[in-house]
Amino acid sequence: MENLEFGISILHGWIRFFECLLHLAYKLPFKKWQARGSDKEIVAETKKKIQIEFKTKLGLIVDKPKPGFGNTNDGNTARRFFKNAEVSAEITNLDLDLIKKMHTILIVVSCGHEIDIEKFRKYALETAYYFVEKYPWYNMPPTLHKYLIHGPEIISHALLPIGQLTEEAQEARNKDFKKFREHHSRKCSRTKSNTDIFNFFLLSSDPVINSKRKLPQKKLSSLPKEAVDLLLPPSNHDINNDHEYDSEDDDDLDDDHDDDSDDNVDEDYTLFKIRSDLIYA
Repeated sequence: MENLEFGISILHGWIRFFECLLHLAYKLPFKKWQARGSDKEIVAETKKKIQIEFKTKLGLIVDKPKPGFGNTNDGNTARRFFKNAEVSAEITNLDLDLIKKMHTILIVVSCGHEIDIEKFRKYALETAYYFVEKYPWYNMPPTLHKYLIHGPEIISHALLPIGQLTEEAQEARNKDFKKFREHHSRKCSRTKSNTDIFNFFLLSSDPVINSKRKLPQKKLSSLPKEAVDLLLPPSNHDINNDHEYDSEDDDDLDDDHDDDSDDNVDEDYTLFKIRSDLIYA
């Protein structure tokens, strides 16, 4: 039961679900968990074909390495994959209903509203059985198992709605970290460099600075009916939210998200200088 305290990774869950379906599609021609011998050539050919079709039909670059770090399988790519479920199913030859069921679960978990635990438990188990029934030869990845089997218990033990405990805020500061390190830190020693970066993070989270910052506008989308059915009725302070959640283009796991953050950092640099005496004094 102590493991429930660690929660689940909301933002990375989108990527793990997406990659699960992607790798499942690669091995669909020979229907084996492990690719050996000539099967590896089939995987490579299928992967290349799927990558070309995603690029042509959806403009997505999937499962390709990025120079210096990571690959192109980020949060925004995963959201567009699930949002265009029909096209994704056509490209990957995967079951459309399975993609939609996974999409519903991801939306419910990440929306930030209170979840009806029993309804979610039933829906998650149905999705797990459906996955095993359709693809019995493919072992369910640990992240899917955690969401579908243990997800209800984890959600019920969270102090807040599980979607409000997402790691998006941490990932969104990656770009700021690189900017602070390059432009606003001493390079004479690692200790001094990290100290300057840490101090700038303290300044950027200062309540006075946050009160002056102009918040970027976000696109909001209405929740689908399947997702709303798995939520508890909203309380009085949630009625105005009208079951909305952030759109698929508002966060990411790398430097390609929220291009306005550079402008915000530059605009607030004057405030950083004004209040820097609080830390450097």
